[in-house]
Amino acid sequence: MKHFLILVSVLLSSCTSKSSIEVLVRNYGYTQGTTYHISYMSSNARTYQSDIDSVLHAVDRSMSTYIDSSLISKINRNESYEVDTLFIRVFETAQMIAQKTQGAFDPTIAPMVNYWGFGFNELSKKNKEDSTSLKNSVGYQKISIEKGKVKKLDLNTQLDFNAIAQGFTVDLVAEHLEKVGIANYMVEIGGEVKCKGLNADAKLWQIGVDKTSETIQEERFEAIIEVENTAVASSGNYRKFKVDETTGMKYAHTINPYTGKPAKSNLLGVTIVTESCMIADATATAFMVMGLKASKKYLEKNPELEALLVYSDPKGDLKKYTTKGFKKIQTYSSN
Repeated sequence: MKHFLILVSVLLSSCTSKSSIEVLVRNYGYTQGTTYHISYMSSNARTYQSDIDSVLHAVDRSMSTYIDSSLISKINRNESYEVDTLFIRVFETAQMIAQKTQGAFDPTIAPMVNYWGFGFNELSKKNKEDSTSLKNSVGYQKISIEKGKVKKLDLNTQLDFNAIAQGFTVDLVAEHLEKVGIANYMVEIGGEVKCKGLNADAKLWQIGVDKTSETIQEERFEAIIEVENTAVASSGNYRKFKVDETTGMKYAHTINPYTGKPAKSNLLGVTIVTESCMIADATATAFMVMGLKASKKYLEKNPELEALLVYSDPKGDLKKYTTKGFKKIQTYSSN
């Protein structure tokens, strides 16, 4: 893990006869196959880089499918079934979202993610000839946690937390910063964000929502929002996909648990704003499977969620749907 520390923008605040110095500390690095950027106002420029590293390592040891010795890897190989408190938190939230979305989000999608080449163990062409048996092992109802141990109804069932773990990690880092007394921060991991308080200019944090394009355009953002004490997570199939070497067909990285195939949806991009980044992360993924109509109904039933949905209409034109709450925090919207 490589990281850098930059100190900028010194602020002085008076407290009785003494002056305390708060400095904007920025920590950068790499984790979970992506980058992170964490900014926070810290007394006397104290950095919490080592604390952040510890949190990131703890998450990896628990639920990284790319680490052979992690708890989730051992569970997927049926070598061990014991879990830690971090694993339980993510599992319980994943199961809750799976139930609420009627399986559009499913943490047991791992076999099909691997089948299509987006997971931790891309299958060989020989195994790809038959996906039915793999799909039969998928189903969030087939797995549970009892007395600190995972229980499987099908030993072929495997877990994949990649659609929720980054959001959880954001929440976990934010929780630690608050625990050590940080009142103003912005935590971003792989595009998932949580903010609290104000930035170094004593203004609300501004978050840009990328356009739904395979390449970065001159006009990069679909929207810019101002947030305080909330989280933002996005999902889209516009940059992460596979191309079949024979047919040239593109396969979206979001897998539909119902079909076991890449999701085909009129939604191109989803951004969710809510208190928990973990919930925002998983919900955004679910919406990419559910499509526009079902996602709008879900938003009506869950008013704690604000959203921006970018979709393609029957004519192929790009359209946007935004909730009332999202419009209130939006400071910029592209045409």
